[in-house]
Amino acid sequence: MAVPKGTTVKRMVRMQTIRLALLVLCLSIVAAAQSASQPDTTPAPAPAFGQTAPILNPENPPVSGVDEPSLELRTASRSFISPGLQVSETADTNGSNNLGSSDLASISRVLGAFDLQQFWPKSDLFLEYVGGGAFYSNPYYVKQLHSAGLEAVTRWRTGQITLRDAFAYLPDGSFNIGFGGVPGFGIATGAGLGTGQAGALPGSHLFGTGQLGSIGNTPRLANTAILDMVQSINPRSAFTVVGAFSNAHFYDSTNTLLNSDQITTQAGYSHLLSRHDQVGMIYAFQLFQFPQNTGGQVFNHVVNLRWSHTISGRMSFVVGAGPQYTDLQEGGELKHWSLSARAQLRYKFAHSSMVASYEKFTSAGSGFFAGADTQAARLGYTRPLGRTWEFYGDMGYSHNKKLQDVLVGGVTAGSYDEGSVIAVLRKHLGRTYDFFAAYRFSELAFDASTCITATCGRISQRQSGTIGVEWHPTPTRIE
Repeated sequence: MAVPKGTTVKRMVRMQTIRLALLVLCLSIVAAAQSASQPDTTPAPAPAFGQTAPILNPENPPVSGVDEPSLELRTASRSFISPGLQVSETADTNGSNNLGSSDLASISRVLGAFDLQQFWPKSDLFLEYVGGGAFYSNPYYVKQLHSAGLEAVTRWRTGQITLRDAFAYLPDGSFNIGFGGVPGFGIATGAGLGTGQAGALPGSHLFGTGQLGSIGNTPRLANTAILDMVQSINPRSAFTVVGAFSNAHFYDSTNTLLNSDQITTQAGYSHLLSRHDQVGMIYAFQLFQFPQNTGGQVFNHVVNLRWSHTISGRMSFVVGAGPQYTDLQEGGELKHWSLSARAQLRYKFAHSSMVASYEKFTSAGSGFFAGADTQAARLGYTRPLGRTWEFYGDMGYSHNKKLQDVLVGGVTAGSYDEGSVIAVLRKHLGRTYDFFAAYRFSELAFDASTCITATCGRISQRQSGTIGVEWHPTPTRIE
């Protein structure tokens, strides 16, 4: 039986295709064998920061340094500028923030923000300004609010150096620039960039803008500058050096609140035990300076031993403790030993995250004391509710005990307790608008009746409810 001519042609084409496929396969096998037997002479790309020394990995930085591990996924680095605007209205049961009294008042706030982030191959720069005004109704007056932040990083193959600065001019010390959240990335308020100060000394994140309690709407200026360097000595070990300066100046017409300066120098060593565990040791010297006719100077020497356990993107736990030696100079010398300690847990669940911390340290006294022995605890929780809703909760408490009596200024009480509870519900309205509602309860209680800023009593208690709208347009790229 004769085979059709068309069928013969199809078979020939099919056989040629099979032969060609077999030839390509054989050539691929030969090429793979040659690649396996001969070294690749193509130059390898330059290693990125952290690849040559695991101790420099940004996901698990040295435990004796300043940075803390990030629990957020890293995205592509882009340079841009971004503005923001927030308008809010608050009902406050103690708008004047006085002792032993209450005065229901409404407070309107208008805040603007401007952020810049610039990336280069080996350097990063972040800048932010947040400012505006607070308009009080009972009695009517206006207060300015200003804050600015800077973070500049320069890296080399075996280390990096970082400059941080935070400035604030505020009507009170609890960062009343808006507890419902502020426009911008939070660099100026210490909440941005995904970095904090987990490895620094206990209480160091409270320098500058943070005050453990305040009375009255007394304007105050605070600034903190921190310069830190990390240098690896091998893939598992690194040295860290930190220098910091902070000050607090109170524009108090009654001359009750105490101005202060604080200088801190710190040196540390970190060693990577495994992929998730580190140990470190820190020595630091702190100098607290007050007006000579009040508290003079306080010298503090601190040694901290610490351990950290980090699971990248999920959990970081840091615990450290050690002795501190304090020398008070008030018409003489008074020396004593005490404990300095810090523990912090940050955990990211599938749909939420939390932070819990405890610290014991020496503080400047928040204007009430010329130095204080402070214990502070905090619990924060964040959870998205559906696609466009988010919930933020925060509880904080601190106990502050006076270090020394002063001749002029300060308060007569020997200690005070301060605590607050905050809840914020935020709704995303598209890509550029947010609506938020917030509630805050706070209380500051002295162990004895005292007089501050022309008010007398023992307890200041406030409840506040806020609603607001925030606008944050799409960032504008600058490269």
